[in-house]
Amino acid sequence: MSNTAVDEHCKSIQKHAANISIEQLKTSFDVFTVGFKEIDIPDTKSALIEKILVTLANLPHRNKILLNSELVKHEFFIILRDNAIIHELHRKQTEESVTQKFVLDATILFMNLSYNIDDSNVDELKSLLFSKPLIDELVYCLQEIGTNGKYLNDSQLLRSVRSLLTIFKNIINNHMTAYDYSLIAPIFSAVTQCLCSPYAIGMIKSLDQHFYQKLDNSQTLFLHTMPRYLQWYPDYGDPENLIKILRTLLHEFTAWTTSCQPDSYLQCSSQVNAMIRQLTYFLIRPVESENINIFSEEFYSDYCKLVLQWSSFLSSALKHHSNKANLKSKAQTIVQVLYNFTLHLNVLNFMKTIPDLISMLLKLTETDHDEIQLNAYRCLGKIMVENNIKAMANPGKIATVYIDFIRNTIDDPGKTERFDSLLKSLKNFVQHDQVKTELIKQGILPLLMKCVVEVRFDPIKVRQVALEILLALSFFNEACLILKQNEDFMNHSRSLAENANSDHAGLQRAAEGLLWKLEKENEAVAKPSILYSHKYNIMISYAHKNQELCLQIHQELVKHGFNVWLDRECLHGSTMIGIANAIENSENVLICMSNAYKESVYCQSEAHYAFERGCRLIPIIVEADYKPDGWLGIIVSGKIYVNFANTEFDLAYEKLKNEIIQQHQTDSNPLPTNSTENDSMSLEHAELLSNTIEDLPYSITEWTHDHVKLFLLRMELGATILPLCTRLDGDRLLQLYEMCLSNRESMYQSLKFELNERYHTLLPIADYLTFLHEIKVYIPSNTIKSPSSFFRLTMCDLM
Repeated sequence: MSNTAVDEHCKSIQKHAANISIEQLKTSFDVFTVGFKEIDIPDTKSALIEKILVTLANLPHRNKILLNSELVKHEFFIILRDNAIIHELHRKQTEESVTQKFVLDATILFMNLSYNIDDSNVDELKSLLFSKPLIDELVYCLQEIGTNGKYLNDSQLLRSVRSLLTIFKNIINNHMTAYDYSLIAPIFSAVTQCLCSPYAIGMIKSLDQHFYQKLDNSQTLFLHTMPRYLQWYPDYGDPENLIKILRTLLHEFTAWTTSCQPDSYLQCSSQVNAMIRQLTYFLIRPVESENINIFSEEFYSDYCKLVLQWSSFLSSALKHHSNKANLKSKAQTIVQVLYNFTLHLNVLNFMKTIPDLISMLLKLTETDHDEIQLNAYRCLGKIMVENNIKAMANPGKIATVYIDFIRNTIDDPGKTERFDSLLKSLKNFVQHDQVKTELIKQGILPLLMKCVVEVRFDPIKVRQVALEILLALSFFNEACLILKQNEDFMNHSRSLAENANSDHAGLQRAAEGLLWKLEKENEAVAKPSILYSHKYNIMISYAHKNQELCLQIHQELVKHGFNVWLDRECLHGSTMIGIANAIENSENVLICMSNAYKESVYCQSEAHYAFERGCRLIPIIVEADYKPDGWLGIIVSGKIYVNFANTEFDLAYEKLKNEIIQQHQTDSNPLPTNSTENDSMSLEHAELLSNTIEDLPYSITEWTHDHVKLFLLRMELGATILPLCTRLDGDRLLQLYEMCLSNRESMYQSLKFELNERYHTLLPIADYLTFLHEIKVYIPSNTIKSPSSFFRLTMCDLM
């Protein structure tokens, strides 16, 4: 067959590219194959391949039509792979020659095919491209680049290597087997070797100290393509491999990034912006795993420098907001990078100290761009503390935005990843009481129940997360009532709790935890305690991310003779029933405080139950610079913390041990509780005060200490509310009342805990409600302050 037939088919493909059929292409491939086999002269073969590749490049939609299984399996593709890529790469080992253009054209053709992988063609494409000779040649090229700096001036070859790495990256993301991974493992090792080489450092040092430069092919390969490839490979999560690269590149990358003026980021080219985004992602967000603290601690200094610089980028972008298109482009990268920093808990605590970071992120939530809004709220969910939420002009907006996003994505198959991400980031916000209230008020519960009931949703990414959010919301009685009234939801939750599927242990645990809260907790709290009869000296309540330090504390306590209960599995261990039993049978409960502890709804359930039972709580800090707030701040209010994060372990442990011993000695001589003697003294005291005080002033602001005592004694609150108010005059009692109005349930829990902790007396809900009701007649209407004013008060101000 002559070259004329090949030429005719090439012209036909070019002419009918938009509407060409599979059969026409198959016929042309047959002609190309025969024509290639008839040629013996290498240069003629090369010319024929180049002509055909140029023709195929004209097919629309990234050559998507070529992914038909009949075409992918065609012999002509094997000819292209073997002769245009493998043979030419092998020839480079022995010949010092410029890489032929058709090598690049062939790799780009296959790369375009890899962008359109789906279930119907992935096996055929893997069969074609997971070829050991092809992998061997690619590995050899990478080794030569990383070891000897060879080919760094060969732009055609560097671009071909970039295309090949992209091909394998795209395939890795689709149905890989253990055998597939074993085939491409040498590529991973070769890329790691390149990124740990002096040449990688040289690529960063060769960058100009501004962001509007143009990258050459070697810089793009090292600083963009290689990191992007590694992040898709499962061994990328191996700390040893990753730390090697971080130790090589992070400090140099930090030095370059911080040397650039923040304002120059606004002129950043799309090419450089893609490189920065990819390399930053690779160096900052290596893995979301239990090993993340390994990276955080060693590289903390560089991470803090980087996060300050990215905060400066955000500040510059917001100052030049007139160019809205440019602002959106840059803000999209900035807010994604900032979110990646929040995954490191110690860096997260540092971010909370950066001035104006929260206010800048709040401005981004007003941007007309879904991705930017979502990532801004994801950052805020991590960074904001309770006081930040309270200070917001419109905290309900957080709930509104999330509910709108969820409604727009919940039934859209094309937005599955967005929906999963929404639920995951919403978990961060439901630790805040104000957001919980708004979510319930604005109707989130039916949407979350739908996620649990409908089996089409992913059991881990959606159903489990939805149950955990519902568990957080169930700390409000209104949510409990709505959930319990939905029989279909309750039945599905019971079914999930009873299904012991090892692959869905987290889902089962979430269902068990919610059912405990809805159906069993109140009954358990009401069970009478058996004083001074405990099976354990200590129960340790902790978050899984802090397990290493908590296990060390456990080991020391056991070594010193304490009987300690600890759930070693934490995430997949004891049910709430088992944990509640441990709490009931423990003399002390250690609350291991950290960001992770406060964010965990399971930890909140444990701490809340221990608090409700009136257990002896000992708070310890297990994360550097952590300050408890919100529900956790209420539970541990008025207590001295033992700081294990910022203190040498032996000193902190000695303090903890002394605290436990002191608490035990205090319990051995308990203070008297309610008694007839106390009641008679209260009556006598009330009578005495009545004889000296004619009547209570109409306005509470005019009350003295004695007026407060008289009021409480007359209301028969002398044994419960009065002990907490002995130092209060009318103004301070008014402040206490305002705090109770702002959050009745939380203040009840706080007062109840204070009374039990100091006087071993329970606070009946009836006494609390009596106090709120009877005091109303003495409150002038013009003295009630706005919620924002009395949120600044604490129990320490009052007591």
